[in-house]
Formats: sequence, structure tokens, C-alpha cells
Amino acid sequence: MIDDRQQHPTPQKPADQVRFAEFTVDVARAGLYRAGSEIALRPKSFALLLYLVTHAGRLVSKDELLTAVWPHVVVTEDSLTRCISEIRAALGDREQTLIKTVNRRGYLFSAPLLMPKQAAPHDPVLLGARLRVWPLRSQAAAAAVVMLLCAGLVAWWAGERGLVAPRLSIVVLPFVHLGTDASQAYLADVISDDLTTALSRLRGVLLIASGSSVTLKGTEASPQDLGARLGVRYLVLGTVLPVDGRLHIGARLVDTRNAALLWSDQFDTPRHQLLQARDEIVVRLASSLNAELVRVDSQRPPLAGSRLDAEDLAMQCDAAWFHLGPLAALPSFDRCEQALRLDPDNLRALVRLATVLGNRVSRVQSPDPPADITRAQALVARALALAPDDYGAHCAKAVALEGARRLHEAIAAGERCLALNPSNAAAYRILATLHFFLGRPDKTLEYLDLGLRISPVDVQLQAFLLFKGWAHLMKQDDEEALLWLRRAGAASPENPTIQAGLVATLALTNRNAEAHAALARYLAMKATRTRTIAQWHHRPDDNPTFRQFDERFKSGLRKAGMAER
Repeated sequence: MIDDRQQHPTPQKPADQVRFAEFTVDVARAGLYRAGSEIALRPKSFALLLYLVTHAGRLVSKDELLTAVWPHVVVTEDSLTRCISEIRAALGDREQTLIKTVNRRGYLFSAPLLMPKQAAPHDPVLLGARLRVWPLRSQAAAAAVVMLLCAGLVAWWAGERGLVAPRLSIVVLPFVHLGTDASQAYLADVISDDLTTALSRLRGVLLIASGSSVTLKGTEASPQDLGARLGVRYLVLGTVLPVDGRLHIGARLVDTRNAALLWSDQFDTPRHQLLQARDEIVVRLASSLNAELVRVDSQRPPLAGSRLDAEDLAMQCDAAWFHLGPLAALPSFDRCEQALRLDPDNLRALVRLATVLGNRVSRVQSPDPPADITRAQALVARALALAPDDYGAHCAKAVALEGARRLHEAIAAGERCLALNPSNAAAYRILATLHFFLGRPDKTLEYLDLGLRISPVDVQLQAFLLFKGWAHLMKQDDEEALLWLRRAGAASPENPTIQAGLVATLALTNRNAEAHAALARYLAMKATRTRTIAQWHHRPDDNPTFRQFDERFKSGLRKAGMAER
């Protein structure tokens, strides 16, 4: 391994190109080539590759890469993982022989470098300086390359090639204090700073740090100007208005390309409870923004003449989950499969597909439960190998373990997910589900209420309502159960699991005609996979509370007319 501390007092002449294997990194043209043909890479992926090449033979930590390639912005390790995946796909490095992952530490570029003779000058100007690479064993030269790269490569690339800001890129502008008491203005600053911190935990979001956004306080500029200046697609703007001992807080999401309002929400809290309510407000904002950002961005058409890449496909798959009706397979989830065919290491697709497969097993709507669970667990293992601290991967692990009936292990994974991202309402829903299957209805309702408190209009609202109904049915409060199941059915009319709950509960409350009609509707649904009582295997019956629930549930299905086999 090369020791970066070695001194090389007589460096060779600088070179425009560096070769390894059959590839050429052309620094002057900011491109990766093979046999004279350019291989497309996003600016950040090229910047990351160049940094690894200029530090070949040395383990480079994740923190160092994040600081070098994403200076002055806060991004999660998911951004780094996606760039590494794109580089490996471009290099055909599926076996990781060129770029090695050192678990929990960083990456090592291990390919031998070949330094060709200096090529003809190309004269691309980066902030007034020509970018060249000195021989890679010169620590000073490597540092100079990195400095120039971080300062100007992305700006030049975007300006010369007309690229738009990265998807899911966002800045939280300082919230505006609307009150007359200037001494209270700090509240707006605290809320906007905390929202920035909360959003930094979300997968795939490139976020401008608070230290940069605070300099824009009081700036009068259009969303388009701010988007161009900061290189982001979205702005979050907000206001704080004190009125009669209460604080009215508003937030909205704006598209920087056309100034369109995409999302807004309002919050109201007593002034003396702000410290307690602040975290709840921030978590609700972050949770809502995460879903809205993915939904909006996944609906954008690709640039003219371009093909959907793996991340485009994965985002469309993610957005389909946000608007999921039945918990069975939908055609839109083919997008996850397509994404993984293009990039087997796409974290978003790995996590979402594992969640879908695990969920349809646990909701008794899988055409092949053993195969689905085996696949879900393999996807989760891959996701966690790529990103051990990704909250979504731990939530997906909890769902896969739930489908495999390893409930106590699943609870540990769900709690890990929640600890990594307290703004993730899905973690509360998953934990509620697990406690339900362990025969703990009160604990189930507790987690559901916590989840709905931070995300009252959650994109998976129907699942929260479903388990509220089932928890009350477990408590044998059948009328209350029916109330919540009707609400769940209204929220998601084509969900077969909810419809089956309605069938059983209608029969148990002696609404026989309505139960028969509900059963006919259930059997007619395209997503329905479980059509007999014998096929309805919820969980092992070693828990007496759940066993009693399961027997009552099936008796309701039987009374409504569902066939035994």
C-alpha cells in the first residue's frame, strides 16, 4: 500500500490522462473513456472516481470522500453509495476488483495505474485554472488536483453541458419571523435549522447546509435565481407568527425551475410548549417532505433523448409505494426489478422491493411466500452490506423478518430503524404491526398513535387505520374495530387485506348481508391471492392472545361464506 506521507521531491511532468485496465480518465475533458468511447458518468460520480484515482493504493475513508466531493453541503452516505455503484457499473467492476469496499471504513482504488505520455492540451478552464494531474504519488500534486476539482469541476460541467441540478436537491431557507417582537425571531432560526438537520437523515437528499442557507436570510431573489445560485431543485420556505400566546408555523415546498408550489402545511402550538412541540413539527415536516420530494421528482419526464437510469426507475417504484392501494404486487413495482437489472447495488430499489415482498407475505397475499421471503432477505442483506446504517434498510429487514415469523428479531430491526431516523413514520407502523402479531393490542395502538402524531396524513394512512381496526378486534371491541376498518377501506378501496378485515368484522357484528356483499367484492379484487380459510395463515398460534384473535377472525370469514379449502 502506498504511504501518503512519503516524500517525492522530483515529481514527473503533469499528465492530462491516467489509464488503468482498459480505461482512461481524461482530466482535461472531465470524462471516462474505454477504447476511445466516452462512458457517461454524472459529475459527482466522475469527481469521486477522480479522487479515488488520485489516491490510488490508499484506503480513503467515507468522511474524507464526503468532505472532498460534497464540500459545504450535508449529504448522507447514500449519495456516496450511489456514486460508487454508478462508477462500478461503468467499469464493469461487479466483483470489486478495481474499487474495493473496506467494511465500515471506506474504499480503496487498487487497480495499477499506467501514466501515458502527456496528451495535447484541451484548455478547459476551471475558475481560471487549468486542471492537470501530477503523478499520483505526489501528495502535494494530488491535493492540488482535489482542490481544483472541488472548487470548479461541477460548476464548469454544469455550465458547459447544460446539466440541471441533482434530483432531490434542496435548501431550507431561513424561516421568516412575522411577529413584531424581534426578541422572538430566534424561534424561526431554530425551526429552520432543525428541519435541515432532520432532512439530512433522509435517503437520497442532497441538502445545502445551514451554514450556507443562513447567509440568504433577507435575500430578495426569485426561486429560479436561488435554484441556479445554489444548484438545487427545491426550496423549503416557512413563516413563524406569534399570536396570543400561540405560534402559527407554515412551510411550503417550491420548485426552483418554475416557482410552482408543490406542497404546504400549517402547524399551531402554544408558545410555552414550543420546545416540546418543536421536534414533532420538524419530524412531521421532514416526513411529509421526503414523500413529496420523491413523488414529485419521480413524475418528471426524462430529458429529451435520454433513457431512464436505475435511479429514475427506483424512484418511480418508490413513488408507487407512496400511493399504494393493495399490498400485493402491482405492475409499477416492475420498475424496481428494472432498476436492479441496470444497477444491482441501487439502494432505493433494494429496500423498496424487499419491503413489498415482505409485506405481501405478512398480509397473506403472496403467490409464493417462501420464495418472496427468501428474495426479500437476500435484498436486505445486499442493502445492509452497501449501507450498514441506512434506516430504510433496517426497516426493510424488520418487514422481511416479520414475513419469516421471526418477530422478536424484527422488533430489534424496527427499533434500529427508528433510532436512525425518528422522522420515519413507517418505523412506528412496522413496530405496531409486530406487536400486534405478538398479541399486544395496547402496544400496537400506542405505536400507531405515535406514528400518526408525526405524520397525520401519512402516505400509508390505510395501513395505520387497518391495524387500528385489527387491534380493537383483538381486544374484542368489534364496533370500534369496524369503525376503523371502514375508514381504512375508504382510504384504500382496492386493498384486499383491509377488505378481508371488513368481511370478518361485519359478520362478527351480525351485519350478514353486508358481510356477504363484502366477501364477493374481496374475491373479485384482482390483487386478492388468498381465497380460502385454509390459505389464511397469519402467524404461528403459540401466542394465546393472537390465537384467539385468529380464530375469531376466521370464524367471521366462515360466517360470511368463505370456503374452507
